Amino acid sequence: MLLPGVLPLVVSATQPWQQLTVYHVNPLHQGVLPVNMDTADLHGDMFFDLRSKVLPVECRNSSSGHHTDDCSNGEVVDADLVISKLSLQIRGDFGDYGRCNICGSAGVDPFSGLNCTAGSYFCTCGDYHSPYPCNNERRVGREDVGAAFGNFSSKICTWDRWVDAPWMCWGWPVVGKTGGMWYSTTEAGWCDAPGADPLTCTWAATVVKVVNKTCSDAKIYDAVEAYDAQRAQCFERCPAESSSAGRNTSDACWIYCFYATVLGAASLLPGGHEDGIPLSVLDEAFELPFLPEAEGGCPEVPLPLKQPPRAAGLGARPWDVQRAAMVNSWYRAAATAGGGSRL
Repeated sequence: MLLPGVLPLVVSATQPWQQLTVYHVNPLHQGVLPVNMDTADLHGDMFFDLRSKVLPVECRNSSSGHHTDDCSNGEVVDADLVISKLSLQIRGDFGDYGRCNICGSAGVDPFSGLNCTAGSYFCTCGDYHSPYPCNNERRVGREDVGAAFGNFSSKICTWDRWVDAPWMCWGWPVVGKTGGMWYSTTEAGWCDAPGADPLTCTWAATVVKVVNKTCSDAKIYDAVEAYDAQRAQCFERCPAESSSAGRNTSDACWIYCFYATVLGAASLLPGGHEDGIPLSVLDEAFELPFLPEAEGGCPEVPLPLKQPPRAAGLGARPWDVQRAAMVNSWYRAAATAGGGSRL
């Protein structure tokens, strides 16, 4: 008997591969290759990142009735977050998108409520009311961010809610600006997994560059603040800025100015719309961290010089096949040896 969404799959060895450039934020100690994880194109990654900027206010007001799952989401709050730019090679038809998240410490997925292994990535497919585990789904999943979340803002950002919690209108309108695509990739379909079947595997990935998220954030904040400085000068009027205390990304005034600049102030009102910062400027800001340092990019999170012992099952595999799995294990080992601190 097959689980829902888990179908027999045979992929022709001659089926053409597609190559995608994708991005992923996650704790370094979980590895940098997206095994049982989600990735995104540039705009999909942009949506995930920009929507989360409101969380310091949102999480302080958890009694508002709005969901606060991201307040404890390891991909948002962990101490060793990195952003990886990857080359993702895929083949075969797309399957259901898997919402892959880090299982909570109590052994329950905070997003689906299903049991899982604490601290490990766990993927669920299906609608939000009837989710089912799908770590065994071999096909690469895909979700159109605009189609999935495009109507959230009109449902969440109403005048009744705005009166008491105006910040509820700040994050979700981002999807209308960015759109984007999300992808899910599981160990069951990973061509570099130990014992992977070349006839059924559906994806592989190589690392382009890994950067510290704090550095990436700073590049993005610099771009947004510079754009505002030539126009509304909203940030300059925040108490923290005027007192020379520096950038405080948890301050409600700074967060408001960030969204007012990105989306336009009118977009932060129910039914409002304004263009805000051009998408092309955001594109450049989100790509900047992955340029060479000499061109303004972030330092690369280095590949550990000392290789850890090979994982079981890897020893007999040719190096050109096992390389990707080994690189992933090196990053994980380096993060563990460093105590999970930021690099």
